[in-house]
Amino acid sequence: MGTQVCEWKEVLAGGQQWRVDMFDFFGPKKRAEKHKILVVDDEPDLVLMLQDRLEMSGYEVVTASNGKEGLEKAIEDEPDVVLLDVRMPVMDGLEMLETLRKHPEGVGRVVIMVSARSQREDLTRAEACGVKDYVVKPFELSALIEKIGEVLERRKAAVK
Repeated sequence: MGTQVCEWKEVLAGGQQWRVDMFDFFGPKKRAEKHKILVVDDEPDLVLMLQDRLEMSGYEVVTASNGKEGLEKAIEDEPDVVLLDVRMPVMDGLEMLETLRKHPEGVGRVVIMVSARSQREDLTRAEACGVKDYVVKPFELSALIEKIGEVLERRKAAVK
């Protein structure tokens, strides 16, 4: 028992490492290649949660709080996957996506819509822009991370 207490003290003293160790302890962690994920959403708590969990899963994460900022980062940072909300200030997600698809850098970009909106019109517009998947909020975080992995695997297989 004394050794276990010592190990926990070391883990607790580790700060950032503690979160990674705890994630490994409580659930299997599939080490991802260093893929870059762009999270575009105007809900700061959701963005923070996604960023935290994706980074613990081995992804590099870039964030934006509206469609205009998201468009700039999608072009500049060249993410492997964009997680995109529909309703946002300045420029909504579907407008951002339609604009992104007009840029050479955005044509093949993998986009997963993550939104509380699931109206037929939104789904149709997203599909017309080549969205790979549409996740309706609220969602299970582990299922979203699994979906990201699947999309990246399909993309990798298509390139071969």
